[in-house]
Amino acid sequence: MRLKTLRRDKLFVVLRNLIVAEALVYLAFLGLALSADWGEMYEGSVLANYLRFEVIEFSFLGLVQLGLIILVFVRSLNEENDIDEIIKSEEHEKLEFKTSFRWDANRNQINKELEKAVMKTVAAFLNSNGGRLLIGVSDKGVPVGLDNDFASLVKKDADGFENHFNNIFNTMIGPGLRRFVKLEFGNISDKTVCLVDIEPSHKPVYLKTGESEDFYIRTGNVTTPLKMSEAATYISSWRR
Repeated sequence: MRLKTLRRDKLFVVLRNLIVAEALVYLAFLGLALSADWGEMYEGSVLANYLRFEVIEFSFLGLVQLGLIILVFVRSLNEENDIDEIIKSEEHEKLEFKTSFRWDANRNQINKELEKAVMKTVAAFLNSNGGRLLIGVSDKGVPVGLDNDFASLVKKDADGFENHFNNIFNTMIGPGLRRFVKLEFGNISDKTVCLVDIEPSHKPVYLKTGESEDFYIRTGNVTTPLKMSEAATYISSWRR
């Protein structure tokens, strides 16, 4: 049901955009027709004996709408193909998979340590050369989706997921760094997943947990904590 709701929301946006695009094209076409007196020119042509100008006009609009529908459809296919290609590339220095953001399938309950693990990876990417985190995909690259994460939230959809992500991010990393992180939701094999794109930070990023602050970087395909002395050395060579 949640996936159907998400798809209905996306369909509404697509239809709204198509209507707006069609209206803009119609106005542009009408403006050109009036300014150039195309209607009068057309009436004097041989084709006017067979087709009214209005038929040509609305046929043009229909073709534009069909083109927009095809474009949206192709982009939807590309979205799934892009996610599929990301998964096929497997985990590496700039890509990591997480099965869930907060729902522990083994314990069948919310697990705050999973949220911390996600934020560790985000902080490590911020402190390194950036990267991508795909939530809703197992370590073996199998899409499992975000249904359980959605169900554990007050607002049980992608918006609720992003709101909760923001709250955890602001608490553990800080709102000033949120602009370096972008969330996108996509579908693969009928599973909704979240792609987190992380840009390198302009300053050192610490993960705050309780009274402690920890420093993480990426080393290969692993998120690695640094001791304070190691972090100081790493920071001293920052972005050289």
